[in-house]
Amino acid sequence: MVCVYCGESYDDPAEFRAHNDQEHKEFKAGIALYHLRDLDSDVKVDCTDLQCRLCFNRYENLDHLAKHLSTDHEININFNYDLGVLPFKINKDSYLCFLCKGKFPNMRFLSRHTNTHFQKYTCEFCGNSYASSTALNGHIRNTCSRKSQLPFCRKCKKPFNSVKERMNHLMASKICCQHVCNVCNDRFPTWNIKQNHMKERHDKPGKSYPCPDCSAVFHRKDKFRKHFVLTHTDSHYSCGQCDEKFASELNLKKHLLLHSGDKRFICDVCDKSFLRKSGLTQHKWIHSEVKKHSCNLCDKHFNQRVCWKAHMRSRHPELCDF
Repeated sequence: MVCVYCGESYDDPAEFRAHNDQEHKEFKAGIALYHLRDLDSDVKVDCTDLQCRLCFNRYENLDHLAKHLSTDHEININFNYDLGVLPFKINKDSYLCFLCKGKFPNMRFLSRHTNTHFQKYTCEFCGNSYASSTALNGHIRNTCSRKSQLPFCRKCKKPFNSVKERMNHLMASKICCQHVCNVCNDRFPTWNIKQNHMKERHDKPGKSYPCPDCSAVFHRKDKFRKHFVLTHTDSHYSCGQCDEKFASELNLKKHLLLHSGDKRFICDVCDKSFLRKSGLTQHKWIHSEVKKHSCNLCDKHFNQRVCWKAHMRSRHPELCDF
């Protein structure tokens, strides 16, 4: 946590609050709000110890504090508009939503979640909602897939017929890659490729994600989030037909296909059917003469990635990090 007045940083929220109480007793709006990019952005406020700066009375929520300031101190507040505040309750290694008491593994996930309570701007193309007009415009300009129906390069805006074509473009045009190595300034199309480069070329340790609620440590953010949601929260999605639990609604829907048995995707070569389109796409490589997965150690080639993985695990387990 960084102080907006003097730039001091703190790992412990209690120390951060004590610093502000002791060193910055007077609120300076021009400095405190200088970082806001646009006028319709809500202000992130630590409401762990919510009190009036004039009489030091404490309050449970922002609405009560605002009414107190208006009634008891005659401060002019227009209640026809939102307060424009994103409230946070922050304690060391504990990230709870101030509004719904939801539990999150770190400040980044908590911040993203808190924004969902204040989404006022909706994309007319795909229906996604955002907390500010700037965030909405950035979404439409850079990431909205429904607007153009085609993937495109976020740097040069060139459209492509497939995600694979866009990836080939990024590999060929380094200037369009957004992920930059801070050691040699080389550019990479994805964050994971950059992390592998940092580890292999510059001997930089990969980022780790320790769980704040137990001793587990993860080297991948998605595995860390899945662990936290399934193990330490009630925010998971449960299957009504078995005991499986999932970190997202999408994964639950994929799982439910196993219970339905509806194999709608049929191979036009051998008539084998599949539950998911992705399964059919992967299967079709069996009928292809192109073997795009290769083992660089024993010069074997494979139609499917799953076969290559099985080979690597059985023959070269010391090289497997998947």
